[in-house]
Amino acid sequence: MKSNKKPQWRPLPIPPKYLAGMFFVLVIAFSATAFLHYKSRMEEIENLMHEESSLLVHFLTEGAETALIGYNEINALVTGGLADQLRLIERMDSQKALTSHDLSEIAGKSGMYRITIIDRDGKRIAWNSPPDHTPLLRNCDPSSQLMPILSGKTEILNLGIRESDSGKGVRLVVAVARRRGGAIVGNVDASRLLAMQREIGPGRLIQRTGHDAAGIDYIIWQDTTAIIAATPNVTETETIQSDPALSRALQQNKSITRFTKFRGRDVFEVIKPFLYQGNKVGLLRIGLKIDHFMEASEKIQTRLLLLLALAVIGGLAVFNLIITRRNELMVKEAYLREKLFSSSILENMADAVIAVNTEGRITLVNSAAEQLFSITGADVIDKPVREILPECGTFLMALIASPTTSNTKEFECITKNRRLILSGHFSLITGTENFSDGAFVVLRDMTEQRSMQKVIERQEKLTAMGELASGVAHEIRNPLNAIGVLGQRLDMEFSPTEDEQEYHHLVRAIVSEVHRVNAIIQRFLKFARPPQLMLMPSDLDELLEQYRPVLEGEAEAKGLQFFVKACSESKVSIDREQMQQVLLNLVRNAVEATQPNGTVTVTAGKRSGNAFIEVADTGKGIPGKMLSQIFNLYFTSKDNGTGMGLSIANQIVQAHGGILEVESCEGAGSVFRIVLPLL
Repeated sequence: MKSNKKPQWRPLPIPPKYLAGMFFVLVIAFSATAFLHYKSRMEEIENLMHEESSLLVHFLTEGAETALIGYNEINALVTGGLADQLRLIERMDSQKALTSHDLSEIAGKSGMYRITIIDRDGKRIAWNSPPDHTPLLRNCDPSSQLMPILSGKTEILNLGIRESDSGKGVRLVVAVARRRGGAIVGNVDASRLLAMQREIGPGRLIQRTGHDAAGIDYIIWQDTTAIIAATPNVTETETIQSDPALSRALQQNKSITRFTKFRGRDVFEVIKPFLYQGNKVGLLRIGLKIDHFMEASEKIQTRLLLLLALAVIGGLAVFNLIITRRNELMVKEAYLREKLFSSSILENMADAVIAVNTEGRITLVNSAAEQLFSITGADVIDKPVREILPECGTFLMALIASPTTSNTKEFECITKNRRLILSGHFSLITGTENFSDGAFVVLRDMTEQRSMQKVIERQEKLTAMGELASGVAHEIRNPLNAIGVLGQRLDMEFSPTEDEQEYHHLVRAIVSEVHRVNAIIQRFLKFARPPQLMLMPSDLDELLEQYRPVLEGEAEAKGLQFFVKACSESKVSIDREQMQQVLLNLVRNAVEATQPNGTVTVTAGKRSGNAFIEVADTGKGIPGKMLSQIFNLYFTSKDNGTGMGLSIANQIVQAHGGILEVESCEGAGSVFRIVLPLL
């Protein structure tokens, strides 16, 4: 009997070895995929660390070089000023051999601590003894140190900064050749110069950066002989000669990176030659903590094991998507941490940083730039840089269009009615994940430094002019008095037989002119002597209000509007009588320079820890070619002026420890500003 039951469908049997082979291939495929993904992620993170560390070492190198340049410029100014004073002393010595008494008077007037005259045999023949000076036993022969001058090889010798013989501090020592044979050696207090070196030098920048940045393990600046500067946690390190990577980096002009050991732990190190004015002065090494790198590596390894386990149990596909997504989030977090790290460095930089794209639109502004230009980053991002900062925009767009990759310029910039002198390092940006192609600039405000430089130059010039005037006046005074006495005797004791009236008229004219010349000599001598101050604590606002009727009378006599704005609430230590003389002189100048119906305004205020008094007018202004000469002795543009008013005013202000600043625009008026230290 046939059965009507239909046969059921059954899956085809697959040999176990084929199943094993298919499973093995599947595991290999997924394992290879996971391994390649692991390598690519590690390379991405390493490339990101390389780019961020290279940017960090670039900004640190620029900051260190800028600090060195600023310190060297200040050191050169101080050394040059000391050398100029010694040249003046040498000229006086060439006319008449100076004695120790003469040197004591010169040192007291010039502010020098010690002056010594050495003969051609290296022996001291004259010197001054400061009140606090207790000489120690000399352990060296001065002739050996002064040999370049004594042998005629050089005219000026900078002996550098050293401890004083009296143990009273450090001194900057300079020597100049003496026409009589030998040398004149002088020194001044160098404690402020050393303090400035420690405060603005590269070592301070390295320590501050290493301390403030949480992601930095160490920073080392070393040359072929020793460590020049480093963070406090570095006491010793391998030499450049003993480490092939360091030797290779010193021979190149670009940064290299590597993983290395520091105190038994792994660090990511970037190494770059430190260039100063085109010369290599060692290597700059920055070690970055790799905790986030190791964490990401461990996470990716864990994902690889999970993928293999999931492949064994058959759910590899689903779990692979989950782990991949998880890994991507970790990589993004690592990237965001690196980006936040770099942003933190940019935001905390003392220098202003501005970046633009190839279209000239602003892409980045740090906090220092916002403060410098009084702008807000959110308001200027994606706006044309030429609309916000025309000068910077011109240089940046010129750099983008040129084949050069970097440029350094110092230029003037006017923003928010403020005139700034800026030093900018302009560089191109090659495409990275952080910036679009374009350019960026690192700006440093040099306004106060240049202003102080002008004040120092002005003071040196006036000091030299005053000393010269004093010398000339003393030489003329004795023969002039003799002429006056002889003229008076001729007038009283002699009478000619003819033309007696004309004779007496001529003799009296001679005596009158002698008196006039003597008055000029008296002004010379008054200028050459520093003003004697009777300082007392004073309220700046009360001083202006008390002296207001006198100042107001000067302006009203010419029909000008006069305003006093005294709301500074400032206390200063001044000689009220002499400061009133300065104010009266400045207000008279402003009144004489202003046309009727114009305005003269006197303002008291505070800025940067100092008090100031401004005398502003709406007059004709000062031509640019005359602006640098107005404080010169006997320089005047008035028909009946003496040319000593501003010189004496400047001398009085500087005797108070302040400075006298001037800003003027021809045709728009002038502003004279007295800046004084607060109590």
